[in-house]
Amino acid sequence: MDTTGILSIVAIVTSVGGTILALVNHTRVRSMCCGKKLEVSLDVEKTTPPSDKLEIKIPSDSKV
Repeated sequence: MDTTGILSIVAIVTSVGGTILALVNHTRVRSMCCGKKLEVSLDVEKTTPPSDKLEIKIPSDSKV
C-alpha cells in the first residue's frame, strides 16, 4: 500500500469519526439491564473560552 492509500484511509476515518462525534455530542444515554442502572453522557466543549470583546487592529502606515 502506498502513501496515498494510507493518507486516504486516515482522512476517511477522521471524517467519519468527526461526523459521529457531531451527531452524539451533548447526548445522554440511559440503560437499565439486569437490575443495574447505567447512565453515560458525552459532552465535548471547546477548550478556548470565548472572548467577549472584539479587537480590530489597523496596521500603521510607516510611509506617511
